[in-house]
Amino acid sequence: MAAIAVIGAGIAGLTVTAELAALGHAVALFDKSRGPGGRCATRRSAVGAFDHGAPGFSATTAAFRAQVAAWRHAGWICAGNEGHAVATGEAPQHSTPSSIYGVPSMNALAGQIEARLPAAVTLHTGSQVTAIEPESEGEGWQLRLSDGIAHAARFDAIVVAVPAEQAAMLLAPDAAQAEAMRHTCSDPCWTVMAAWAAQPLPPVLDASLSSDAHSVLLTALRDDLRQGRTHEAGVASRWVLHATPQWTVEHLDAPAETVIAELLLALARQLGTALEPPLHAVAHRWRYAQVRAPRSEPFGWHAALRLGSCGDAWHAHGDLGSTPPDGIERAWLSGHALAQQMHQTL
Repeated sequence: MAAIAVIGAGIAGLTVTAELAALGHAVALFDKSRGPGGRCATRRSAVGAFDHGAPGFSATTAAFRAQVAAWRHAGWICAGNEGHAVATGEAPQHSTPSSIYGVPSMNALAGQIEARLPAAVTLHTGSQVTAIEPESEGEGWQLRLSDGIAHAARFDAIVVAVPAEQAAMLLAPDAAQAEAMRHTCSDPCWTVMAAWAAQPLPPVLDASLSSDAHSVLLTALRDDLRQGRTHEAGVASRWVLHATPQWTVEHLDAPAETVIAELLLALARQLGTALEPPLHAVAHRWRYAQVRAPRSEPFGWHAALRLGSCGDAWHAHGDLGSTPPDGIERAWLSGHALAQQMHQTL
């Protein structure tokens, strides 16, 4: 049995953690946030919850379809066209509405996985790892946290499961993996969460709707109509709006008020109607939202150093069809494949 640290509790980190623990290893899972999920994120508010991260996902490989079937049987996800996603952008990875999503929220899927991790797993939330260092005595690794203090435990192996730009810094002990992550770029995304008190808005737009002529909106999602979502008194509709990567880059440092105004204007153009001032509107900037060009390898692994990496920056392996896996599927496939490789090595 090996002592393993996994950095990052998104879908990739949760997957590799669950599988390594099931294979008999002792795993410590670290995440800088208050809970697991990564970009499977849900924002709570006085007007209800918003799935403001990944709006959903698809399943293109046999292995992931089998996992999705198990999640659906457990009641953790909904699969179908109930998502009421509205595609408005041209990017191939985003132009088809995601048909699978967590119930009662995207973040709930990560919560269900975390709640069923084996007893050999210890979860450290609110713990940002800033460096991976050789252990002072003997072979192994230790982690340095954001407060500058080294974590007390010694680990036989390390997995980095965070966005590529952050992974590149942590993977410094392995120049090859660090360089691979430095050349794997993520597009940012401005997201707006808005709710209206009374104005009736269409539940869904036709998926064949022409692209936003102003290249502002990538997708718009009528979040309150998804299965399992709550209905708050005095709230008629809740929407999540994702800006295109190009628009986000051009407005990366814009004030939140400007972002909200521009995305609501774009939604009004798409709906063909003037919008009343929303009851609630906030903006969130994802610096690392979607990987532009994933690696061709399924994961990174240096057997001698016992240092690996996984996530949506890496590509799936196996029965890939003509449709490339999206970010959540790549993350799951990458974590699954790395766990198997590590178990063979360790």
